[in-house]
Amino acid sequence: MPFISKIQRQSDYRRFPSSTPIVIDNGASYFRIGWAGEAEPRVIFRNIVQRPRHKATGETVTIVGDHDPALLKYFDCTRSGPRSAFDNNVVFQFEIMEYILDFAFDRLGAKGSQVHLLKAVFFSTMILSILRPVLFNEIANTKQIDHPILITECVCNPFHSRSKMAELLFETYGVPSIAYGVDAAFSYKYNQQHGVCDKDGLAICPGFTTTHVIPFIDGEPVYNGSCRTNIGGYHITDYMKQLLSLKYPHHMARLTWEKVEDLKMEHCYIALDYVSEAQLFQSGAKEAEDKTRMWQLPWVPPPTEEPPSEEEIARKAAIKEKQGQRLREMAEAKRSSRINELENESHGLEFLLKQLEQVEEPDIPSFLSATGYVSKKEVESALVKVRQSLLKTKGEPKGEQAELDEKTDPAGIERFPLLNIPDNMLTPEQLKEKKRQLFLKTTSEGRQRAKQKRHEEELEREKRNQQDEKKRLENPELYLEQLHAKYKDLSEKVEQRKRLKTNGGGHTNGNNFSGNVGRGERLNAAQRERMRLLTTAAFDRGKGEDTFGAKDEDWQLYKLMSKDNDDDDEGPDVDEAELARLSSRLKEVDPTFVPKPDIANPQSAEAPKFRPLTQEDFQIVFGVERFRCPEVLFCPNWIGIDQAGLDEMAGVSLRRLPTKGQELEERLTSSIFMTGGSSLFPGMSERLEAGIRMIRPCGSPIRIVKALDPILDAWRGASAYAAASHFPTQTFNPATRKLLLQATKNRIQQNPAMESPQTRKSGLNLPTGMSETLLRLDSVSGSFRAVSSLSASPGSCRAISNLSSPSKSSTCSDRFIPCRSSSRLHTFGLNEKASPVKEGGNEAYARLLKSELFGSDFGSFSPAGGGGGGAASPMSPSKNMLRFKTENSGPNSPYSPSLLRNDSGFSSETTPPKPPRKVPKTPHKVLDAPSLQDDFYLNLVDWSSQNVLAVGLGTSVYLWSASNSKVTKLCDLGPNDGVCSVQWTREGSYLSIGTSLGRVQVWDGTQCKRVRTMGGHQTRTGVLAWNSRILASGSRDRNILQHDLRVPDNYISKLVGHKSEVCGLKWSNDDRELASGGNDNQLLVWNQQSQQPALRLTEHTAAVKAIAWSPHQSGLLASGGGTADRCIRFWNTTNGHQLNSIDTGSQVANLTGHSMRVLYLAMSPDGQTIVTGAGDETLRFWNVFPSVKTHTSVKDTGLWSLGRTQIR
Repeated sequence: MPFISKIQRQSDYRRFPSSTPIVIDNGASYFRIGWAGEAEPRVIFRNIVQRPRHKATGETVTIVGDHDPALLKYFDCTRSGPRSAFDNNVVFQFEIMEYILDFAFDRLGAKGSQVHLLKAVFFSTMILSILRPVLFNEIANTKQIDHPILITECVCNPFHSRSKMAELLFETYGVPSIAYGVDAAFSYKYNQQHGVCDKDGLAICPGFTTTHVIPFIDGEPVYNGSCRTNIGGYHITDYMKQLLSLKYPHHMARLTWEKVEDLKMEHCYIALDYVSEAQLFQSGAKEAEDKTRMWQLPWVPPPTEEPPSEEEIARKAAIKEKQGQRLREMAEAKRSSRINELENESHGLEFLLKQLEQVEEPDIPSFLSATGYVSKKEVESALVKVRQSLLKTKGEPKGEQAELDEKTDPAGIERFPLLNIPDNMLTPEQLKEKKRQLFLKTTSEGRQRAKQKRHEEELEREKRNQQDEKKRLENPELYLEQLHAKYKDLSEKVEQRKRLKTNGGGHTNGNNFSGNVGRGERLNAAQRERMRLLTTAAFDRGKGEDTFGAKDEDWQLYKLMSKDNDDDDEGPDVDEAELARLSSRLKEVDPTFVPKPDIANPQSAEAPKFRPLTQEDFQIVFGVERFRCPEVLFCPNWIGIDQAGLDEMAGVSLRRLPTKGQELEERLTSSIFMTGGSSLFPGMSERLEAGIRMIRPCGSPIRIVKALDPILDAWRGASAYAAASHFPTQTFNPATRKLLLQATKNRIQQNPAMESPQTRKSGLNLPTGMSETLLRLDSVSGSFRAVSSLSASPGSCRAISNLSSPSKSSTCSDRFIPCRSSSRLHTFGLNEKASPVKEGGNEAYARLLKSELFGSDFGSFSPAGGGGGGAASPMSPSKNMLRFKTENSGPNSPYSPSLLRNDSGFSSETTPPKPPRKVPKTPHKVLDAPSLQDDFYLNLVDWSSQNVLAVGLGTSVYLWSASNSKVTKLCDLGPNDGVCSVQWTREGSYLSIGTSLGRVQVWDGTQCKRVRTMGGHQTRTGVLAWNSRILASGSRDRNILQHDLRVPDNYISKLVGHKSEVCGLKWSNDDRELASGGNDNQLLVWNQQSQQPALRLTEHTAAVKAIAWSPHQSGLLASGGGTADRCIRFWNTTNGHQLNSIDTGSQVANLTGHSMRVLYLAMSPDGQTIVTGAGDETLRFWNVFPSVKTHTSVKDTGLWSLGRTQIR
């Protein structure tokens, strides 16, 4: 089935003979392919690949180039982003490159691309099925491209990338021959033929991710003088997207990458003078308004609410009246029921009183025992209350009889009978009752007085309102003017008093312009009196006779000293009450009155009313962003790239020329050629000319020319070159490639010394006349020198970090302290003496390592490196734990037993014989790590799969790149927080950080940008663990939280099982089980189906921090305990059985080499190096597992030839 795509498939592929080359401009932004000799490429699309899932079938498909927005209804594009095959203009993802080439050849109409794709279904634009393992193997023989290919590449492309590209084209597509070329050089030669530029000149090519400057002399590129900067159009778009997202956060969803790219190309320009242009916009001049652009987003006005009609109003009123009538009827029925109850109760009490008249006085209590009353007085009091309630329920006023009953109420007359009786005539119980009656009487009278006062204030307020209303009616204008004047005076008075409370007496010490005055300058009278009493009490202590407490008034002193009196005790603020009354009155009589905020009552300010969104809220304004974003081409340090701008690069390129001369430099600057997509900004030529003129001598000729088509001229130049008659002589075929590889292999076999780091040549295919020393990256000086050139790491496509002139040999390649050989403490006998307690543990640990590394029958250790016939001496940290052999004698036994014995249940076979492992005596690198915490329960070191080491130092996290020794400060949490744990994702792109405040932060390690902050823990987060998509965090609060970055919640589940701090976490390789260790000596195993632990293993007798899953055997778990436990235990998590237990004789994390205990350990991604961190604030790197292919012996010099460097 052919592709269904907006890009039409060419139908004339068979018309071209097999000798016609195919020209490919493989740019980092766009891919262009066509035929040699033609003026335009046949197919152009973005050089990206996206792999979403189909919503219906769940199958993964591959979309090449820009996807159609209509695909969103078929595919789930939320979990997959566009991916590029490039990294800084170098191809390194060849799987993605193969997808792109498949699509390009298919659109070109190649017969080999019409493969048997009947099993795949392509739904829309540029889709290639993911059925790669099966489908592509079936059609491997039909991918046949029988045309030579000319493909562009970057300047000084690494040999690894070029060889991989050749391997892809030769072995996958069967291309007969290949030729490579630089795109900027093709564009320059094409425009030179059309008379745009001279044969001598500078080619400046600002591309998508990089910018190159290449000098041309006599029409030939001089790569010795080339210069490169990692800045391009990608960074401009990303910078603009960040600025607009911060400026309009509510429109971030509309600011997609594609839209921002279009806005950049349509509206951005280069300012001739950035400072002057910025000042123009700051002043708000007319010219700035003319340069401002506006993007109107789609906006739909909210629907206007129409006023209800008269019929609707009447209908609602009728419904309301009906509901009110129903409520009134319900209230009337309830009232009638209540009246009946009260009348019945009243009649019953009256009948009871009549019966009591016929009963003798002594018999009354027994007669009333069944009614619940005690005495006849209580019955009479109850009757009075029932009558009052009956009158109140009926709504009738109290009559004279009711008032008389109230006055003659026996309970009212004798409510406080004990108050008039002297105390000497009362019993102790009666005295207590008298005090209670006195308190009740006082509070009752107080409430009555307060009620009377409120009544008087209400009368006074009504009287004042009547007078104000009378004044207003007599002269409204004068009355309103007087109200405003009085309000203004009172507001100023209240504001002045509050200012005095805050700023003291209105005077400052000359520096407190912001109101932050001293404590003594803002105390009121009560606070000053309190301070006087406190100081007096403090200085009078111990002087003379202490008679405090002899009088009851003395104890009032503590009340005066209390902070409760710090508030203003100078009486009620009458002015604020009057101000509130005036404000309320002005609101009634003056509709335009607006009260002043934060005067009368700042706490009761009304919330801002909701403002409906208007059309202006959906407008994105481009002002300074139009010229600020492209300015990064000249000032890369604005976005954190510490490299040269375009104008500086021209000067650097001229200084790197092998041939110096004023005349040559003038010829080159007379023809400065601009090409590349980022050269299309208006004002680019003028700005570049002004920048270069400032670094050139006065009067130097400078001429800036631009390519006829900066985007397509590179392909056109390549097309013209491929159509020339001499092009076949410039290509190479698979046979030539095979002969070169075989010759190289034979030469290495004949002379193995050629492969050593000292004599091995770089793997670069350098241009003619370019020295290999131009690309050498000098590392640490001395006998130990990490070979950082491409020859040392042919698998890395990022090995070239600069294209500069030969640099001098430096002592240190990264920002570290110079070499300190005195730091090797054991050389000078400065190591601390061994503890006698650890002697036995170190001996057992050394015995275990000896058995695993050299075999069970290996001779005993010798402390001085002598023969192994003597008895084994106790091992200590100051002595070598292993005997470092130089001979290749192996163990006598043909098989050496493994750590897992035959009873492990996983393997009953013995391991093959292992050669003696040669372990270096000293670490090959030492980094100073200031502020590295000496805490066993933290996890502050982790090594990513991208060879970047993350270290938490105090409140900061630093990243150390093992490939180039570059140190980057990722973040600083501030003085109130600290780093407790770090953990990389499995891909090595994101780093999670646990903090002292219980938060979990996720950072993008490549962009040094925080992605997410999640809470949930109460105390510090000391351990983290990633699986494919879930982040687990353990804390001192004994909980384990599982976080998912794809959901907005802080955590998706909580695991509760430990009784103390969680200090160890590790996911299994299949993401099915999570192992956790705690300070409660427990090892728990959790699965994803339950929030209860599946296994609870309690054999350890100390904290469990060291946990590891076997990468080869599912369900095999190893755990190590602390100092009190000293054991490594192996578990079968399928049944919970312990397979083996090994007593290491010391804490699990024991290593010799540090001056203090080892706390942290991590392994490099290649498995050859381990790094250890200890309480001595150092990180030491040990090459304990060298590669099998390494034939060079382990060397150890007397003093460290490698400097001890610093992590920050």
